Amino acid sequence: MYEPRSLKSLLRPNQEQSPKQGLYAGSSGISRRAVLRTAAAASGIFAAGALTGCAGPSSGTPIQSWDLFSGADGVKMRAMIGAVSTAKGIDVRPVTLAWGSPYYTKLAMAASSGKAPNTAIMHLSRLAGFAPERLLQPYDLELLAEYGLKPADFAPAVWERCFYNGKLFAVPMDTHPFILLYNKNLAVKAGIADSDGKLWEISSPQALMEAASRMAVATGKQGLSFGHVLDSAQSWRLFWGFYNQTGGGYTMTAGQPAQIDKAKATEVLTFLKELLDGKMAVNNQTYHGAIADFTTGATGMIFSGEWELPAFAKAVPNLGAVPMPTLFGTPASYTDSHVWVLPKQVHKDSEAYKASHQFVAGILKEGLNWAQAGHIPAFTPIQATDEYRALVPQVDYAAAGETPAFDPAVWFAGAGTDFQNQLSQTLSAALQGTVTVKDAVDSMMEHVQTMLSAPNPT
Repeated sequence: MYEPRSLKSLLRPNQEQSPKQGLYAGSSGISRRAVLRTAAAASGIFAAGALTGCAGPSSGTPIQSWDLFSGADGVKMRAMIGAVSTAKGIDVRPVTLAWGSPYYTKLAMAASSGKAPNTAIMHLSRLAGFAPERLLQPYDLELLAEYGLKPADFAPAVWERCFYNGKLFAVPMDTHPFILLYNKNLAVKAGIADSDGKLWEISSPQALMEAASRMAVATGKQGLSFGHVLDSAQSWRLFWGFYNQTGGGYTMTAGQPAQIDKAKATEVLTFLKELLDGKMAVNNQTYHGAIADFTTGATGMIFSGEWELPAFAKAVPNLGAVPMPTLFGTPASYTDSHVWVLPKQVHKDSEAYKASHQFVAGILKEGLNWAQAGHIPAFTPIQATDEYRALVPQVDYAAAGETPAFDPAVWFAGAGTDFQNQLSQTLSAALQGTVTVKDAVDSMMEHVQTMLSAPNPT
């Protein structure tokens, strides 16, 4: 049971962190995008923007590109596509489809039927289940280098996850981690930040509970928001990020028993259940309920994806954000990545293949625009620019892109999958107290074992 302690013994001023090398090679399952209308195909050219030069203009070979971005992300992506199209002379014909399983079903069917787009967005967490060598074609590393993309330009943990059987099947556009966002004004009032609102370092479960308790006093209600009830991914994201901090391993291989370090899984889930005690945080918040409490000041902190940053920034004038606090020893934040893939083509077109590489390289160099929506540019030269360093609070959680905790690299895991949904429901039940922590951990592994026994439908 948690017992209050001296703040000085638990929290200390945050130190500047040097960039860390990636620790996990396996960013968004985003519940607010779970049901979207399929958009009509779009092929217009939008406003042009300057790009870093590489190879000369292409011949104008038309390529089709699929994505799943709606709302503000969709607007930004169309502008980025327009800029690349104009600057490089590429005739890009973009199509936006509904987020989630329908998107991946359509993409797989298109690739297997010979009607695939030349390029497409995927979540990196879905790559292992997409039968890369049958439905996707690999990139040419020399061609990417010609257009200005080199392995050294990406965080190792992200870049390495994009390979399958020694070939590069995905180029990451971003990482989008689960992070801790907070109200700087309330943090100062609670005494857990310096006078500028910079959150003190939180480096243990006890320290986070102390911070949440003090924030609850500052708000007069609760300290922390976390929405998970009936959500298909939130509980899994929070649990898996913290589990990876413990260094706990796992085995999820077809034909072998599913294994996880149950002692460490139990430690993490027990802590989360204790945190959601009704005072520091309630245990029965929905996704939208958690957002509402944070944006209205009923809570001062929230566990959420960085994709909510634009909405939070409008509602919370002095917004802060940091990577998930390292509570269990090793830095890690649950993360997914939007990646560009090259669906397999029945009829090889060398000009379209080359134009696709040029297009992907151009889009990555537009990463500053993408960063404004909260996403961390995977192309690290963007992060080194003065313009990116001026983006606050984006720059304050950029380190999360160096230590991603990806979904297990198995065919059934990833964004928008039944894997995330089933495990999230089990974890959520434990957080609400309707099942024991032990039963929840056992049930999770039973679900995984069942999935391991099923064949990959692709």
